[in-house]
Amino acid sequence: MASSIKVSVKMYKMGELGDCFLLHFKDGTDESHVLIDCGSFRNGAPSKARITAVVNDIKATLKGKKLDVVVGTHQHNDHLSGFTHCEPLFQNFVKQVWLSWLDNPKDPFARKIQRDQMGLVQQLKGIYDKMERLRIHKEHEVVNDVLGFFGAAGKDPEVPRMGLDALKRMGEEEPAYLSPGSIVELPGIDLQSVKVYILGPPRNQKLHFDKDPTKDETYDPHFALAEAHAGKILAALENQLPGEKLREEEQFPFSALLKKKPGAVLAEIHSLYERRQDSYRKIDNDWLAGADRLALYLDTYTNNSSLVLAFELVKTGKVLLFAADAQAGNWISWEKVKWEEGKKDFKTYNLIQNTVLYKVGHHGSHNATLVKALEAMEHPELVAMIPVDKSDPNIKKKKGCKMPAKNLYKRLKEKTKFRILLMDDGFADGCDPKKNKSQSKWSELPFTPKIEKNKLYIEYVVHG
Repeated sequence: MASSIKVSVKMYKMGELGDCFLLHFKDGTDESHVLIDCGSFRNGAPSKARITAVVNDIKATLKGKKLDVVVGTHQHNDHLSGFTHCEPLFQNFVKQVWLSWLDNPKDPFARKIQRDQMGLVQQLKGIYDKMERLRIHKEHEVVNDVLGFFGAAGKDPEVPRMGLDALKRMGEEEPAYLSPGSIVELPGIDLQSVKVYILGPPRNQKLHFDKDPTKDETYDPHFALAEAHAGKILAALENQLPGEKLREEEQFPFSALLKKKPGAVLAEIHSLYERRQDSYRKIDNDWLAGADRLALYLDTYTNNSSLVLAFELVKTGKVLLFAADAQAGNWISWEKVKWEEGKKDFKTYNLIQNTVLYKVGHHGSHNATLVKALEAMEHPELVAMIPVDKSDPNIKKKKGCKMPAKNLYKRLKEKTKFRILLMDDGFADGCDPKKNKSQSKWSELPFTPKIEKNKLYIEYVVHG
């Protein structure tokens, strides 16, 4: 069925890990502008300057018009920091904000989970601060890396939380808090032209509840266990700090009193234990691997809280899938979503099978993009956009993030026939049609692809 609708998708170059996508839907005289996230990993002057340039470009692109919708997917710095640093630029520029049901202050479950989540952030920040004072923090940079996603590394404030607060007061209308199963109309565009399906985050209480502890104590028992574990680690670290009151009954591995005041019988043992040449054999701090696991748990949970949107171009059924940073738990839940207006035979995988633009989840990391879902993306016009920058210190450093993950990237190239756009380089690894026509099959699209690259963004136009 013929369709006149076109969707311009701009992936802004954040200069580091970050997400910022501007979508312009145009159907005849109808149009709608949607901004999905605006953030970068760091909060220093260069990052703020870059985000400011991006937001100014968005305003220039709209030429006095307002953003119809601004979407904040989840509370990570690389998705929301721009709403904190550039809040004045968004004033009187936004009609409505879309957020996850988890951000709804009137939802009792959401309030509990947000409180528990931020409590664990503060516990981890305290743990890392004390590891710094003990000069053992370099062995546990994963904790600081995760705190960076919350804008809570070092002395930074909780920037994404501030960004969420800014989003809630930004629009002309009250924010819309969206739950899976909803089918939403895009402002400015008829529902018979575009439908927006909300896939995640899951709202199945069984994923968050258990009988112990009770629901009055916590929304998610895993958070309760994690926070209790973090509290024990924090207490143990306090016992090792000079000037702190020693608590012999608390949980910590080696008694500070034994190290400071060894008796005559233990003096020789202590001397042998402290020999520099044998330092590699020590296990004093191995127990702090628990802090690393807690940090990764928090990171995974927050990514799985991502608001996931599927924009369906109704006349042709083509879909633009924006999965934010959703990891396996979020993806798996989509199969059980009950659509409020869907036909009896309609299933979520109908959307995935018809995806023609996939904003690759979590910067192309190994722990996002469910294998089953990627294999189901079988539309011949499939194109992928990956918001990744290889110059980011998190990627460049030794044992850094592998983004995009090697095997995922390889399969994406196969599924898209090398029609992949990267945030930093645009085309890469055989995906440039001018340099590698034999692999990059942009010419197989039933329209002449429009791809624009400049210093600020990469733009691709989807034909409905």
